[in-house]
Amino acid sequence: MIMNRVFFLILFVSLLVVPLSINNVNSDGVSYFELITEIGADLIKNSKTTKEVEIIISEEQKIQIRKNLNSLNDSQNNFINEFENVQIETLKDVNAFIARERWKTFSEANNGIKGIYLSGYHLLQEEKINPIKEIVKNTVVNTIVLDVKTDNGHLMYDSKIDAVEQLGNERIKYDSITLKNLKKELDIYLIGRVVAFQDPIFSTKYSESAIIDIKTNSPYSQDGQYFLDPSDEKSKEYVLNVALEACLLGFDEIQFDYIRYPDTSYKGLVYDEESNFENRTNNINSFLQDATKTLHDIGCLASADIFGYVLNAKNDNGIGQYLETIKESVDFISPMVYPSHYSKGSFGFSYPNNHPYEVVTASLNQGLSRGVDKKQLRPFLQGFWHSSKDVALNIKAAEDKGLGWIIWNNSSVYQKDFFTKIES
Repeated sequence: MIMNRVFFLILFVSLLVVPLSINNVNSDGVSYFELITEIGADLIKNSKTTKEVEIIISEEQKIQIRKNLNSLNDSQNNFINEFENVQIETLKDVNAFIARERWKTFSEANNGIKGIYLSGYHLLQEEKINPIKEIVKNTVVNTIVLDVKTDNGHLMYDSKIDAVEQLGNERIKYDSITLKNLKKELDIYLIGRVVAFQDPIFSTKYSESAIIDIKTNSPYSQDGQYFLDPSDEKSKEYVLNVALEACLLGFDEIQFDYIRYPDTSYKGLVYDEESNFENRTNNINSFLQDATKTLHDIGCLASADIFGYVLNAKNDNGIGQYLETIKESVDFISPMVYPSHYSKGSFGFSYPNNHPYEVVTASLNQGLSRGVDKKQLRPFLQGFWHSSKDVALNIKAAEDKGLGWIIWNNSSVYQKDFFTKIES
């Protein structure tokens, strides 16, 4: 091989320096450093002449150099892969940070989250949405909870999930542009409600994922509600994918409703796993933890709706909702502390619905006494079967505890005088 000495000196230095940065790559017991040094010695010896010289590199040396160059390539590829992984993890951390800061900044600027529920079916109905817009523009209400996946199993947007084509469950009411414009017009914090383990369409289509009634050997129906088995991987994957799509559409937070087992004493139910406290709470909380982490990664926070009595219950009451575990699984919990839902005698009242302030206060005290942070506790309050004064008393009870709140009315009907007006 005929080459001039300058080229060989450059080659020598290059081959010598690079391996030092990767701890002297070694192959077949021959140090790369030793091999190049041996070749370099010949180069230096012959470089003393100004004439072209012939340097002989043996076939064995050529093979060894090729092997070590391949090792260098592998090291380079590994470095690139590790760098890309670090970039991905950093991006996830940034997304989670932005989501938390967005909520924190909004909450501090508006003295907390003050929301109302809007049924996805009603978004495009002017007689429903226009009064809500007026309320948001003229009162302290600053948040809307909007259906993503409804109690009926319908999706309110155009989904790309494979199963949706088979389910035929789209009832499209909005897209990312619709949500962007809504947020811009009203300057709101937007929460997407995803009904999790209650789905009549999915349960019927994929009965192997449903809780089965042993009497009928078909999906269990509780007053028309059909429950998915929270231990079923297909069910969990579907619900999570819906939540992820919703986040990417532009919601600030995803709220999981019906994140539980059916509330029934009926013994004829068949699950994939034995229904006991450990399995139930593990299935509910492992799903919520995975969902929360994944949503954080793409820039959304996560919350869970729970029954009001969970704030006081010493066990999970058969539904998988246990306060000490569920509060550790999401960013926020929304107990449904509706006075009308408490039984006679609760908190010492024969008719709890007639005592909204006292009942809501007592219930929230139970949660706070068990270590739930005020920033995490954001109750659903009763916006039905109540006068305007009663709704206002629900709100006062929450605000007197320093908490944010959301008003629930399944019909999406609210009165301005439910809420404190913005001072001009």
